[in-house]
Amino acid sequence: MKRQSFPLIALTLAAPLLGLLWIGGAADPEAGAMLPWLTLLIVSEFGLILSAVGAVLGVQHGRQQGWSAHRALIALGCALAAFAFLLQLIRWWPL
Repeated sequence: MKRQSFPLIALTLAAPLLGLLWIGGAADPEAGAMLPWLTLLIVSEFGLILSAVGAVLGVQHGRQQGWSAHRALIALGCALAAFAFLLQLIRWWPL
């Protein structure tokens, strides 16, 4: 796998993982979340690492090869997905 394609792969994997967190983590006041708590934490941490690496590699590739709208949107999408995973991780981490 080339480093240039990793941000696109990370963004492609981040979308279903975020959907899994938002649907599976929908809290019912009586029953709790649909997925187990540890599963929610693992998925959010994996998604955060995956998206953060995708954003960093996307920015590095954009600096080296020059920015295009496609590269900028993918890097921005990875950064926003990493932020969303961070918010989910904070939400599910016990205080």
